[in-house]
Amino acid sequence: MKHHHTRHSAAERHALAAMPSSAHSSARAARQPVVLDPAGDPYARVAVEAYAEACAQDQPWLAEALQRQYQLAGGTPSSAAAIWRTFHEAQQLARDGDNYDEAAWTHVALHLCGVLGAMNL
Repeated sequence: MKHHHTRHSAAERHALAAMPSSAHSSARAARQPVVLDPAGDPYARVAVEAYAEACAQDQPWLAEALQRQYQLAGGTPSSAAAIWRTFHEAQQLARDGDNYDEAAWTHVALHLCGVLGAMNL
């Protein structure tokens, strides 16, 4: 049986990395630095937007630099960030229910990454 290597976007790698793995792999991964790529990963973009918003009061220069560097809408979240927040809120509500299916939500998240990436949000 041949194994085919596929390329995954940063968002897909993020989603795949979040899936459970062996304790050894987890320990090895914990030592690896985490690099955010807001240009290609909607999760990273949301994180940078949240960071810019959180530091805006005490360090406005940093918030402004992040907004400039990553072309963030100053003070207002991007459409992608709003969509991801809504997705995660819906996922949390589903987790609280009786019929939650992690694989189905991961599948939707991967496709949402693709759609948002194609829309350049």
